[in-house]
Amino acid sequence: MTQPFPWHDLLHKACRELGWSPRTFWQATAKELEMALKPPHKYSAHNISRQTLDDLLSRFPDRGKKANS
Repeated sequence: MTQPFPWHDLLHKACRELGWSPRTFWQATAKELEMALKPPHKYSAHNISRQTLDDLLSRFPDRGKKANS
């Protein structure tokens, strides 16, 4: 007989360790939850150059801020 999926345990972990509300938990995809709960070293890092970061910040500024000229 298979064990039921541990939704309660995952919800508890997301709320306590990540500070998520139950609503945030239920709106998250399985992949988002996995990435949030696994330590960063489990995923390969994709580094970008400072120039690429500056270009992205210029093209997509935070709300309320104007792009750099």
